[in-house]
Amino acid sequence: MKWLNDFSLPRWLVIPICTLPWIFGAFVLVWILTLRFPLSGVFKVESSMTGQSAFIYPFLPGERTTSPGKQADGWSGQRITGDPVYMNARTPGPYDTVEVEMDFRALRQPLIEFGLVRDAEGKELDLYPWYSEMLEQPTWKVVQNKQPARNATQSVAGGKVSGYVLSGVSPTRLISSDTRGLAIWDTTTTSPLMADDDLLSSMRTTVSLRGAHDFWVVPTQGQIDFQIEIQDVNRNRSGGIMAWQVTRDGKLVLQDVVNTGGSMDRGYGAVIPVIIRLKSLEPGVYRIKVMADDDVFIRSIATRNPRWVVGPRLVVGDIVGFATTSTNALKAWTTARHIVAETFHKEGLQDVLFGATRGSIKRTHTAVRIDRTDPIVEPIIISAPRGDIRLVADGYFAFSPETFFEPQPRKLSPQTDGSKEGIQAVLTPYVRVKDLGDGWKRASLTLPITPDLDTLRFVLSAPGIASRAGSVDIRHVALTYRRPPMTWQTWWSLLLAEAKRAWRRL
Repeated sequence: MKWLNDFSLPRWLVIPICTLPWIFGAFVLVWILTLRFPLSGVFKVESSMTGQSAFIYPFLPGERTTSPGKQADGWSGQRITGDPVYMNARTPGPYDTVEVEMDFRALRQPLIEFGLVRDAEGKELDLYPWYSEMLEQPTWKVVQNKQPARNATQSVAGGKVSGYVLSGVSPTRLISSDTRGLAIWDTTTTSPLMADDDLLSSMRTTVSLRGAHDFWVVPTQGQIDFQIEIQDVNRNRSGGIMAWQVTRDGKLVLQDVVNTGGSMDRGYGAVIPVIIRLKSLEPGVYRIKVMADDDVFIRSIATRNPRWVVGPRLVVGDIVGFATTSTNALKAWTTARHIVAETFHKEGLQDVLFGATRGSIKRTHTAVRIDRTDPIVEPIIISAPRGDIRLVADGYFAFSPETFFEPQPRKLSPQTDGSKEGIQAVLTPYVRVKDLGDGWKRASLTLPITPDLDTLRFVLSAPGIASRAGSVDIRHVALTYRRPPMTWQTWWSLLLAEAKRAWRRL
C-alpha cells in the first residue's frame, strides 16, 4: 500500500483499484468456463489427426495404423490398414449426444462401419453403417424418411422404412414378405409373415448332421410337425443331453431337453426320436435351435411342413461318428454366394462343387473359402461326395429344391455384389456420404452417449481390409457434443457437479 500513499490517492479509490485485478481474474475465469461448459449446450472439437488434439486421440493399435501426421504420399492424417481400430476422445462434460464428422478416403475397402463402446468396461459395442461403395452407385435409389442427418437411434417402425432399391424397382420391395433379393445392413426387421396352406404326408430325409444346428420352418395351417432322430456316438459316456428351443423373431415359443442315451448303453447310444409339434401358430418364420456337442448326431429329419431349411452352419459327419471309409455324401441346395469349408479328418479331403465353382480341401483343420460369381439367383446344388465336412455360409441349405426358402434377408457385407447376386433392395439406415473430390468423402453420425463417461471409445471396422491390401485414410475428425441449453442457475449446478467428479478422480 506504500506506493498508493506516495501517489496520495484518495482513500475512496484505493479499494476499487485493489479489487480490480480480482474482478478481471474472475471475469476471465467465467469466460473460460463458459467456453468449456457453453450455455448453448453445444461444444465442438476438431482434429487433423496429427496427434496434437487435447480431446481427440489417434487411432490405435499401432500395428493396424500408421503414425499420425505427415504421410508418405504427402497428405496429413492417419492411415488405417487393419481391422478393427479404435479412437479415444476425452469428453468435455456431461452431454447427451455426440455428432462424429469425419473426412476419409477408402482404397479397396467397399464397406465401413463405425460405432461406440457404450460402457466403461468395454463390453457393449454398437456399430452402425458408415460407408458402402455399392450403395453410393447411382444405380441405387434412396427410399428414406426425411431427416437432417444420420442418427444411430433410428429404426424400422410403424411401417416407415429406410433403404435403397435398384433403379426401376418399386420402393415397396423393402417391405415385401419375399426375402429373396432383399438384404439388410444394421437395422432391425422382423421375419416375413409366411404361412402355408397344405400339410404334406410325412417326408423323411436321411442325414448325418453333427452337433448344433438351426432349422427354419414355415408353419402350415398354423402347425409345425417336426421330428428328428438323434444318436450319441460317444462310447466313453453313458449318454449326454440335447436341448432344443423354438423361437419366432427371437421370442421363445417352446423349449425342452432330451437325454441322448441310457445307463445300459454299451456302444453308441440308441437312435432316439425327438418330436416337436405345435399348433395355433401365427404366420412367420420359426427357428428350431438344436443345441448339442459334436458327439450327438441327427440321423434323420421328418416333417409335414413343405418349407424348411437349415443353416447357416451345416456339419455333415461320417456315418458312425469318427474317421472311417464309410461316409455320408452331402448334396443340398442353397442361394448362398460365399461359404467356408473345413474338414477335421483325412477322409474328408475332397473337392466341393458350389454350383459351377469348385473348391478343394487339401488339408485338415484348414478353412477354405469358396465364392461364386455367377448371375444365378435360384438355388444351386452344393455337393461334397465324401461328406465329413463343416460349412458356414451366408445363406441356408435345403435337402431338396422344393423345400427351399430364405427365412431372413441376406446381410450386406463387403463381398456383396449387388445386382449380380440378385439383390434388389437393401433395408438400412445408411445415408450417403458427401463427395469432397480426389477420393475424399465426409460422413457424419449422431450417437447417444452416457453423460458420466470421462472418455469415449469410438470403433471403426473395415472388414477384410488386410486381405485386400486396402486402407482407410483419415485427415479430419470433428466431434460436436450437444445437450439442452442452460440458464445461469443450471450452469452453476453443472460446475458444482463437475467439481465433484474431478475430486473423485483424484
